Formats: sequence, structure tokens, C-alpha cells
Amino acid sequence: MMPTVLAYDHPDTASAVNMALETGQTLIFPTETVYGIGGNPWDERTLNHVRRLKDRTADQPFTLHLWRVSEIGVYASVDSSIGDIIDQLLPGPYTLLLPAGPKAPPSAVMDGKIGIRVPSHPFFDSLVRRPVFATSVNRHGQPPLSDVGDIIESFTEVDLIITGDVSGESSAILDLTTKPYRILRGTLSESARQLLEQE
Repeated sequence: MMPTVLAYDHPDTASAVNMALETGQTLIFPTETVYGIGGNPWDERTLNHVRRLKDRTADQPFTLHLWRVSEIGVYASVDSSIGDIIDQLLPGPYTLLLPAGPKAPPSAVMDGKIGIRVPSHPFFDSLVRRPVFATSVNRHGQPPLSDVGDIIESFTEVDLIITGDVSGESSAILDLTTKPYRILRGTLSESARQLLEQE
């Protein structure tokens, strides 16, 4: 069975995404960086399905994707200094490692840290109103897929594919749990680098 494919601005997309997250379906969706594959971060069936598709082990955490910055404090412990950085970087193309809070889904936590994204994309801005776990859309060891035709051909076992513009460049990963803060992947804009150096 082939997945349902909808554009992010299709009138049926919001209800389809909500149904997918409520019923344990697996979805692929756009962010401003790359496509993500995931679903409900507390649904073990969905988590295991994505692990199998991606050849990931259970000890590899996923990233928690949220629709607005104010939701971060629900799942992470954020002090005032980190909060200032978050407010200036997000929404945006960054994955932030933060101290995990008691309500953090175990699927996104490792060694007391949670990886969080708040994408700057109209799909999240207007449609998503609940947490979503995700990882990039690619087979293990291969680069992320950006072409919708390639995604449909390679991931026929997902339930829903939402299409939209992506840059094709993965998010930068910043570890804000240690001082000095660490850049684990990618490059920062000059303003973002100066922001981290000031703290």
C-alpha cells in the first residue's frame, strides 16, 4: 500500500496529520532544513517502525520537534541564560541539546539530554500542534533525501508524506548543557556564533 501524499498547504493536511499522530501512523514532513520521518514520540509501535526503516538501534535517540518555542520548557529544563539563546535561535535551523525535563519522551533523551527542534517552516507554523519525534529521511549511512519522488520510492512503508520546500542542508546541532557551549554539527551564522560566545 502506497502512502498518502499531501502538500503542506492542502486543506486536508491538518486533519490527516492529527489522525496520523493519534493512531500511531508514520509520517514524513518538511522542515526548513531536510525532511523528517517520525510520529507520536510516545508510541512504541511507531518508534520501532521508524527504527526498522532507518536501521537504528533503540539506544539512538530521536529529535523532538515542537511547533513553538514556548513549548520547550514543558520537556526541557531551561534557565534564563539558555532561554535567551533559545529565543534568538529558534524557530530556526538548529537542533539544541538541553537538560531533559521529567515530561520529556524517553525516545528523545540520552544521558539526561534531549534534542529539540522548532522548525521555521509553514508546516509547523500553521498545522502542527503536538510534539513529533523525527530523524532525517535517508537510509543508514546515506545523505538525506530531498526529492519527493525519491522519498516515495524509498519509503513506501510510511503512511503519510507531507510535501513542502526544504533547503536540503541538515540542521546545526548545539549542545547547551555544557560550558563552553559546543557545536556538534554544522556551521553557525556570525550572529549565532557571537551570541554563544557572549554567554
